[in-house]
Amino acid sequence: MHYSTHVQETNLGPSLDYLARHYPDIQLSVLHTHQLQPSLDPLQREAADILILPSTVLDEQHIEHHRWSDHYVLVIARSICKRAVPLTDLVRGVRYVAWRHPGQDHLYAQLAAAQLRLSHRGELSCLDTLLDLVSKGHCLAVLPSALLPVSDPGLEYLSLPVPVKRRISVVARPTSLLSNAANVVIEALKKAPAQPPRRLERV
Repeated sequence: MHYSTHVQETNLGPSLDYLARHYPDIQLSVLHTHQLQPSLDPLQREAADILILPSTVLDEQHIEHHRWSDHYVLVIARSICKRAVPLTDLVRGVRYVAWRHPGQDHLYAQLAAAQLRLSHRGELSCLDTLLDLVSKGHCLAVLPSALLPVSDPGLEYLSLPVPVKRRISVVARPTSLLSNAANVVIEALKKAPAQPPRRLERV
């Protein structure tokens, strides 16, 4: 069974662990792509049975079987966050490095509407590298809350001026639903525990 994913999901890891424990006979082939404009093409080409992508407009042949959601937060070094300055002044004084991922356009549109101006200095696709740079005080980032360490002594997570949600859909090919394995995988994606809510602070 094949499925394709465009994004780092809120609870994909627990889902895969659940499948490995309870359904060891199901063999999954996970295809990752870093396209910034994901589409239903892998399903239409029958390259995947299940597709995980940022919520999008679906055609009459595809339906959303499950949805995850989380929200973006501003991530900054705790040493920088100790300065008692307004958030708008804080972000102007620290360079911003973006995480390259689907959903960037939606994020930037929301930040622009909130008039939060960031000092853009490029982007990275590796989340771990970006978090390391942030913790060392080299930059700040705006990232999905579910992908962040629950506790990191070097990082501070701040609420954005306006809430910005990230929504992720699980979509399947209609013919794939005739397979018991596909239905088991979809149910596992639904049952896996979601990330616990995080305590956010604002300077």
